[in-house]
Amino acid sequence: MGDEMKIEEVNSEINALKAKVADFIESAAHDLHAPLRKLSVLVERLVTKHESDFDDDAKQYADRIQSCVQQMKSLIDGLRGLAIADVQDSSYTECDLNTILKQTIEILNEEIAEKNVLIDIGELPIVRGNEFQYRQLFKNLLDNSIKFASTTVQPKLSVHADTVSRNEKELFNLMEDKKYFRIEIEDNGIGFKQHYAEKIFEPFVRLHPRGQYDGNGLGLAICKKIVTTHKGTIYAEGNENRGSRFVLILPESP
Repeated sequence: MGDEMKIEEVNSEINALKAKVADFIESAAHDLHAPLRKLSVLVERLVTKHESDFDDDAKQYADRIQSCVQQMKSLIDGLRGLAIADVQDSSYTECDLNTILKQTIEILNEEIAEKNVLIDIGELPIVRGNEFQYRQLFKNLLDNSIKFASTTVQPKLSVHADTVSRNEKELFNLMEDKKYFRIEIEDNGIGFKQHYAEKIFEPFVRLHPRGQYDGNGLGLAICKKIVTTHKGTIYAEGNENRGSRFVLILPESP
């Protein structure tokens, strides 16, 4: 009993420290965004006022400055998301993943329409957790599939769920007396080589040149943090040029 109390105390102290770090990053992100916004506005004013005097090189430099500003904003937001995802929240609420997924699709409606993505959705479970983090989880996963959609076939995306079996619990070393759900997000995009399946969840990992695909290399790392925080598991299966499948193993309640 004494050892268990000590472990709980240590875990509590670790979570409190993580919360302080998250608060610091949140504050730092706010402060860092301010000069970036000012820089972006100044470049826009410069271009608007002197565009007629710009040669091709000057226009290119202005575009590159704006591109760097956007990359920096994306990086700051990604680091903020990663810090928040690493903080455990004991005040979990009931989360209807059907509603969360529907709202996520509405948010990504423009990107979905632009690439004409066909989406097939099954019935998803209701679980307890941090609603904000679950929204972020599904947004990052869907955005990832849309971003890496194939240009040679019509993009397709499916999201389906099922209850985890006893054999799967043993396979993933899950608690026997708890209920878990397996949620699969599958696409027919460009995929990836299977030996990158674990590496893609590491921060700042990019399998493609920055100019080829947008992103800051933090999306999937944030997904892994969120799932881990909720006492679940996430893994990926890739087939280069044929698509990818992301599998979430989530508990009914953390």
